Amino acid sequence: MGQLQEQDIPLIILLGSVVILLLIGGIGLFILLYQKRILQEKQKRALQELNHQEEMITLQLESQEQERKRIGADLHDSLGSLLWGAKVNASFIQRSVEMNEQVFASHQELTEILDESIEVVRRIAWELTPEAFQDSGLSESVDRLKDRFDGKILKITLEEDGGRLWNDERALQVFRIIQELINNAIKHSGASLLEISMKWTDQNLKVAVKDNGIGFTTGPKQKGVGLWNVNQRVKRLNGKISIGIPPIRTGVEIYLDIPLNL
Repeated sequence: MGQLQEQDIPLIILLGSVVILLLIGGIGLFILLYQKRILQEKQKRALQELNHQEEMITLQLESQEQERKRIGADLHDSLGSLLWGAKVNASFIQRSVEMNEQVFASHQELTEILDESIEVVRRIAWELTPEAFQDSGLSESVDRLKDRFDGKILKITLEEDGGRLWNDERALQVFRIIQELINNAIKHSGASLLEISMKWTDQNLKVAVKDNGIGFTTGPKQKGVGLWNVNQRVKRLNGKISIGIPPIRTGVEIYLDIPLNL
């Protein structure tokens, strides 16, 4: 009996080792599956958070667009109408009342001020909501935007290679991007020259905006709302943006690559 037990010892050791290995393997598999589950949960929460952020950004940009339209409509319909009514009454006074030279000069100055105010309101309303965008499309709207600023604060040039009538919501987003870049250059760059180029291919629109201003850095403190808006709009368009920064005080170069067929 004792001899039999001695013979069983290697088998018992072997069985014990197998059991221990199985336990270790089971524990390792459990830990691996548990870590995988935790990782999946983290990825799921990260994806949900990313989707939530994208939804919030989309709502914010849509809210900005709606606010532009509301303000533009109010300017055009309310303030524009009031100014036009004032001009009509000024013309009626001119026809109805005899004026001496001094009064006539004041009346003419008033009429000129009203004309200028009407034009300013019309320009601002157009910049907020380009009323003919559906008809004119991106190219013509950018050209009109360029003409409104060219020579007033800085010189703006526009070169275009190819082209098409692109006038949907995505085209309006590209217009807003270019508008934002022009406004940023006017407000912050101190530039005397702004160059815009648009190159069309079958699949993409490539836009370059360059100025000869003071430039800027891309650190977290230097990123303003304007550049944030540009980045978010480019992201919504599934496009790409790159910022080339020449040596300080020699300007900024911004390149956009926007897919046309999605």
